[in-house]
Amino acid sequence: MTIRVIFAPIAGRKSDSSVLAAARGTAQRFAAHIDVVSLRADPRDAIPYLGEGISGALVEEFIAQAETENTEQARKARKEFDDWRDAAGLIFAESMNDAITIRGAENEGPSCSWREIVGASDQTAASFGRLADLIIAPRGDISKSVENEVAFETALLHSGRPLLLAPPTPQDEIGNRIAIAWDGSAEAARAVGAALPFLQRAEAVTAITVAEDDKVASPVEELARYLSWHGITADTRNIGLDTRTVGEVLLEGIRNEKADLLVMGAYSHNRFRELVFGGATRYMLDESAMPVLMTH
Repeated sequence: MTIRVIFAPIAGRKSDSSVLAAARGTAQRFAAHIDVVSLRADPRDAIPYLGEGISGALVEEFIAQAETENTEQARKARKEFDDWRDAAGLIFAESMNDAITIRGAENEGPSCSWREIVGASDQTAASFGRLADLIIAPRGDISKSVENEVAFETALLHSGRPLLLAPPTPQDEIGNRIAIAWDGSAEAARAVGAALPFLQRAEAVTAITVAEDDKVASPVEELARYLSWHGITADTRNIGLDTRTVGEVLLEGIRNEKADLLVMGAYSHNRFRELVFGGATRYMLDESAMPVLMTH
């Protein structure tokens, strides 16, 4: 089990540098290919939402301004990509045949490609993400950025693939010390399964459980036993819940382990309830400063 194709959508925003750094670090770890896609919205898709009273002239003005902004964002995205590729020393390959032609039959090492797509970003992210082993999305200001929120929600809920959320500060060393947030849920189990390629290459793995009224369906020691069959030695931590929230206690435990990657399931509770009232998932995304690998 390994990771061979990484989908990294960018959009000419500040968060692109974090996405590309995480993609590079992951690709180097697995000798994977990074499919970098510049996503641009089609301003014509917004016309139905402008209202019936808007004149044709105002619609044309809106479209012209939006296309100008899109062109500028696309220019920024391409420059970010070119600068990143030059610094990373990655070969440019559109296909496996291209990579073999450049490197030889062994084709050892990471590569990257570039595409620009105009259309609904959520639909594009979902369709492209389904044909990748891992999706990387920006995380830093998810709750404050509509674009990041859409990318996160779509990739997580509709692609069927694991999602690596890049931290606010670019980080390309990912997966040396891994913490697993374990609550015995199906979501957590799927996240662990998706993370096995990372876990098998990690220097240290720690599985952490926060005792919450005996709600853990599977003890963390059983998770460690399962991982041992995959050749993974995992330490375990059982942390008692005090007056703080599960998210606060969990984050403290993870920081104590000096982890550079967190593996966790998403939204074990009702999705709407987590969004409105918070929860461990939302807390970790808003407060932690490390990459997060999750599935739903």
